[in-house]
Amino acid sequence: MKVIYFCDTSAIIKLYHAEIGTDYMESIFGDNQCAIMISELTLVEFDSSVSKKVRTGDITESAKNEAIKNFKKDCRDRFLVNPLDSRIIRSARKIINKHGNKHSIRTLDALQLGSCLVEEQEGLHFVCADSRLNKICKLEGIFAADQSRARRQACLPARAVDCIRWL
Repeated sequence: MKVIYFCDTSAIIKLYHAEIGTDYMESIFGDNQCAIMISELTLVEFDSSVSKKVRTGDITESAKNEAIKNFKKDCRDRFLVNPLDSRIIRSARKIINKHGNKHSIRTLDALQLGSCLVEEQEGLHFVCADSRLNKICKLEGIFAADQSRARRQACLPARAVDCIRWL
C-alpha cells in the first residue's frame, strides 16, 4: 500500500522556508515511494504565506518569487492537487457543525481537512503544523503528523538555503 501524505499549507511551506518540521517534510518530499497530496486551496494560501514572510522581514521579495516559482514546479511535477468542489464544501461544513461548538476550527482549516476526508483512501496521513487542526483530525479518526512539535532530524540534508528551498 502506497502511503499518501495530505499536507496542508502549514506543512508545505516548510519545504520552502527552513523552520521546525522542514527536515520531516524534506524526508517526505524525497521519498518517491509516497505521494504528496495538497488541496487546491493551498495554491492561494501558499502565496499568502510567503507574502506575509516578506512583510515580516523573514524573506526578501526575490526569495518569495523564487519560492513561488519552485512551488509551481512542485505542483506540476510532485504534488497531487485535489481540486476544490462541492463535496469538499459539504465535508468542511460537516466538520464545522460537528466540532465547531467545542473546538476552534477555522474555515480554511475545515476546507483543508474536508479536502483530505473526501479522498477516503487507505494509507492517507494528514500532515500539518497546527495543533488545533491536528486535534480535529484525531477526532475524525485521521492519522495526523503534527509538525508544530516535530523535532529536527540531523541525519537529513537540508535543502533550505537562505530560508528558501532552491531547486
